[in-house]
Amino acid sequence: MISFYKPNSKNTGTACSFTVNPKDESIWGSLIKQSAWNEAKKIGSFSENQNNPNKSVKIKFSLTEAAGILDAIERNVEFSAYHTSEKQTTRIKLCPYIRDDKQVGYSYSVNKEDKQNSENKQSYLIGFYFNEARLLKEFISYALNATFESQRIEAIKKIKNAPNSPSTQKNAQDDSELW
Repeated sequence: MISFYKPNSKNTGTACSFTVNPKDESIWGSLIKQSAWNEAKKIGSFSENQNNPNKSVKIKFSLTEAAGILDAIERNVEFSAYHTSEKQTTRIKLCPYIRDDKQVGYSYSVNKEDKQNSENKQSYLIGFYFNEARLLKEFISYALNATFESQRIEAIKKIKNAPNSPSTQKNAQDDSELW
């Protein structure tokens, strides 16, 4: 898991994290809106909004979409994706982050719209400086590799457990030698 926290004194910050579950071949991204700001300590909090569906969003990326994020960072181009379900539409974008006519990193945004209530629209935005984008790139590369390794292990298990596989026949021969 990799996380980025960008609170601010205006209480408009965003937290973002990416996780991987190689066993079900899923790479997830989540964004949470800032819930509080402690002026005395100069720190923000996100925990109150973590499970609030109107203040947080979770996205399951396909492997192709994850590769698209890598490609966008490597080639310095825009990545976009569109997810739709019965309940909502989600638009995802990662693109160069330009400030004062100079690129300072990448901007990651997600817009979610409720299909039953068009008034229920949410926008999430977080900027990644170049070093943070590098961390994101490394994590997504790791997540893809972990998924590929899990696929490889499962394929080997299936081959070994197949009724007429050479390894099953060899194991049967080995077992008969024990008797």
